[in-house]
Amino acid sequence: MPGHRNGGRPIRLPDPYSLEFRAQRIVLLELVVDPPADGDRLGALMERLGLPPGAVEPAVAALEVIGLARLREDVVRATPPARYFEHLWPVLR
Repeated sequence: MPGHRNGGRPIRLPDPYSLEFRAQRIVLLELVVDPPADGDRLGALMERLGLPPGAVEPAVAALEVIGLARLREDVVRATPPARYFEHLWPVLR
């Protein structure tokens, strides 16, 4: 769909058994379920999520490319489409 505006060019889907996949799921979950009003600091996410060093930043970058997360300076937030999806299909309710 050349005219479909879904956050950018499609990217390769991560292998469901990979750290990349797990990290993206955990980061997205953290961003959409009861996020802080000011967003999440990248460093705090790295400390809090219990993922191996170097897994959180690439996960945020991948989510940003497809339009589910936004990183500005040091603050990460879910995008409106990600929050809307979570509203329609709650992740942890």
